[in-house]
Amino acid sequence: MTPQTYAAWLGWAVSELGRAGVDGPRLDAKILLLKAAGIDSAELIMKSDAILPADIAGDFQAMISRRMAGEPVSLILGEVEFMGLTFRTDARALAPRQDSERLVELALERSEGQGEGRVVDLGTGSGCLILSFLHYREGWRGTALDKSVEALSLAKENAEALSLSSRLDFIQGSWPAAENALRKADLVISNPPYIPTTDIEGLAPEVRNHDPVLALDGGADGFVAYRAIIALLEETIRPGVGVLMEIGFDQAAGLGLLFERHGFADFKVHKDFSGHNRVVEAVFS
Repeated sequence: MTPQTYAAWLGWAVSELGRAGVDGPRLDAKILLLKAAGIDSAELIMKSDAILPADIAGDFQAMISRRMAGEPVSLILGEVEFMGLTFRTDARALAPRQDSERLVELALERSEGQGEGRVVDLGTGSGCLILSFLHYREGWRGTALDKSVEALSLAKENAEALSLSSRLDFIQGSWPAAENALRKADLVISNPPYIPTTDIEGLAPEVRNHDPVLALDGGADGFVAYRAIIALLEETIRPGVGVLMEIGFDQAAGLGLLFERHGFADFKVHKDFSGHNRVVEAVFS
């Protein structure tokens, strides 16, 4: 029997997603139904017993089919909330993840009281880190680098949507392409690829099959990008400039040694909202 009401369609979707092994099927089903119907949670409650229009039901079914196939909710929606802002997201770059908000919060804490400055984001992807920072630090300017032409195009679209294009320069290329910007930087942020190559095959299908490998693969030990970036920073940034980098949960000790070897001090490890090591901080001395 075909579902008719909003509540019945929601129940159908929860059952289908659960049968497909999707984690949190109720939350995903609700988010997708709200998107398909263009309503909020309060309206969904009020319309619980109303008939879901056929065109909306068709769109909703298509969304649920995509989710059952392992496509992340963020890609199905085409946007994601991050640091109170809306970012466009698609297969060109990693979707902004809540755990990465911790890095932005730390960058905002570090820059508190500095009316102006320059921030450089190495491996910007969607642009979520640097754009969120610039949104909340109106006197600052930034430079965003990414090797991927596709990722950089997405970052530019997000900058335009957030009215931040005039305060941000974009560089397409590998890490050394940011050398000149780094010499003028007051803060450096980065979420580089850090997953060991052999671990990628074991990632969840929605990550392994939908996120760009270039943004995931950190080489044999997961430290290839870190080594290149930190060596570059040693040659470019001024003493006293702070660096914030996102890490894998088990990489803090290795990063501490790497930073120390390249002339950095005040090394700190910060946990994310789940209690996992997520961000390292150091100052070039």
